[in-house]
Amino acid sequence: MSVVDLSLVEKSRPVDKLFASPLISIVITHYNYSKHLKGAIQSILSQTHTNWECVVVDDFSDPDHRQEAVKIVDEINDKRVTILLSESNEGSVRTFFKGLARTSGEFVCPLDPDDRYMPTFLEESLAAHLNLYVMTPIVCSDQVFVTKRGPIGSGQQFSMYRPAMSTRGVALEIPEDQKPCLLFFDASVPGWHYTSTSSLMFRRTAINYMEPRKTLLYKGCLDSYLARGCHLLGGTLFLGKALVYRMLHENNRWISENIYASSQDKGRPDSMRWAKEIHHDVIEALLASELPEEVKDRIGKVKYDPKRGPFHQVKRWGRSIKKRLLWPGTKKRPLATAGAKPAVAARQI
Repeated sequence: MSVVDLSLVEKSRPVDKLFASPLISIVITHYNYSKHLKGAIQSILSQTHTNWECVVVDDFSDPDHRQEAVKIVDEINDKRVTILLSESNEGSVRTFFKGLARTSGEFVCPLDPDDRYMPTFLEESLAAHLNLYVMTPIVCSDQVFVTKRGPIGSGQQFSMYRPAMSTRGVALEIPEDQKPCLLFFDASVPGWHYTSTSSLMFRRTAINYMEPRKTLLYKGCLDSYLARGCHLLGGTLFLGKALVYRMLHENNRWISENIYASSQDKGRPDSMRWAKEIHHDVIEALLASELPEEVKDRIGKVKYDPKRGPFHQVKRWGRSIKKRLLWPGTKKRPLATAGAKPAVAARQI
C-alpha cells in the first residue's frame, strides 16, 4: 500500500473534521542560527495542514542572534508562533523539552532553523501516523539535500529503497515507477531508520517519557535521542517520500556539505559520534519514567550494537550475492534471480 492520505483516513473511519485535523506542535530549537530562522517559520506558514502551533526556544544565543530571533517572531505576527528565551545554554535535547512543555498538540515535530518543510509535510506525516494498519510513536520522511548552489539529490536512506530494486547481475535496477512507500520497523529491529531532526513527527504520549533528568554531554543530537527512544517504545514508520529540504552548509554540526553519493559517510570528519552515550541516556530516562514495569524490563535488556540494523543487513546480502557470482559452484543458497528481494527487517504498509 502506498502512502495513505487524509481523505482516505476520513473515508475509512467514522470521524468528523475536528478529529481528522488534530493539533500539531512544532518546536524549533534555536542557537545562533537567526539568519536561517525566518525561512523555517515561513515554511510552516505555508503548510496545507493549518491546525498547528509553533514555539521557538532560544538556547541562550549570543545577544545579536537572540534579539534577531525575537524580532523575526514579532514581525511574523502570527498568534500560532511564539518564542521562549532560555536563561542558560543546555543543548538541543533539554531545550526541546522546554518547548514541549509550552505546547499541547497530540503530534510533535522538531524543526531545525536551517531546514525547510515542503508544503505537505505536516499533512502527509500525519496521514502516515493515521494509517489503518499500525500505530508507532514516530514517523520519519525522506529529505532533499540543498546547498547554496541548489538541490543536489534525495533518497538519503538508500537501504530503505533497496527491496524495491531488481538485481541484474551485479547491478541494481531502479524502478521507473518510484511510488512512495510506508515501511514499518518493529521495535525489536535495531539500527538507524531515520533521516534527521526536521523529518520527524512524534506522538506526545511517547516523548513525555523521555525527558532527561541530568545534564547531557552533547549539545546536539536531538534527532538521535528522540528517535532512538521512541523506536524502543513501539517501532518506526518510514515514509519513503522527500518532504523536507535539508540545508547543507559550513555551519552544520554533523553532516558535511560535500555530499556526492548515497553510500558515503555523510558525517564531518571532525564531528563527534555520540550514539553509544545517547543509547544509554535515553534508556536511563525511560527507566526513570512512569512506564509500566513490563515495558521497562524489555527496554532495560536492549544492548547497544552499532553493527546491527537494516543497512548492515543489506550490505551483508550484497557481499553474499557478489561471492556467489564469483564462485558459482558454492553449495549455499542459489543466486538470486532478477527481481529477487533480500530479507530486510521492515514490512511495507
